[in-house]
Amino acid sequence: KQWYQRRVAITAGVQKDETSASGALIEAAKGMRVIPTRGQAAKEKLYGFVQDLCKQNLGEEGARYFPFALGLFTTIGFCNVTNLLPYIEMPTQIIGCTVAMSTTLIAGLTIKCIAKHKLDFASFFFPPGAPVGLALLLVPVETISFFSRAVSLGVRLGANLTAGHMILHIISDFGAQMLASGTAGGAIGGVLCTAALVPVCILEIAVAVVQAYVFCMLTTMYLNDAHELH
Repeated sequence: KQWYQRRVAITAGVQKDETSASGALIEAAKGMRVIPTRGQAAKEKLYGFVQDLCKQNLGEEGARYFPFALGLFTTIGFCNVTNLLPYIEMPTQIIGCTVAMSTTLIAGLTIKCIAKHKLDFASFFFPPGAPVGLALLLVPVETISFFSRAVSLGVRLGANLTAGHMILHIISDFGAQMLASGTAGGAIGGVLCTAALVPVCILEIAVAVVQAYVFCMLTTMYLNDAHELH
């Protein structure tokens, strides 16, 4: 218990902000038991999962960025799942918001990379050892590839969630129209459409969690690139 509380407190930073995902876990860690409850086991699994992700993509530097990765994963995951509730629209469903978030992340990583590596940052656009004659081809391609991360990271998240919502809307609207037809065939079709919403909703929950994982994984990979100039 004490080891877990100390580990969370150290890696999550000095300030305990209860409004953040990391701060919420820190506060929750106060009631940890030697024999974990189901809720405590779930928290420990989440902690270990994100910690392993940071170690895998960032190596020994991963512990420094664990609070950031944990907050990013839990916040996006919460917003993605909450989006499935009726009449609720979270920022991750709006592509403009997701692109703005990803652009901010990539801009911050770029500034961090320039501050750490100075002029060596240019190796992103012309890899060492590449023939000088290919500079006119490689530099534009690598430049587009680097800065397109800001758009692709956010579009991937928003587009996947929007596509799932459109499928749910189409199935439910089609089922409602069939039920409103007043015929026996329409009633059967409406019931089948309603039943089809159950597996689709389960699939959408899985997609919501997976997309949060993909966003967090790619962000940590880009962060590692900024450190190692890959």
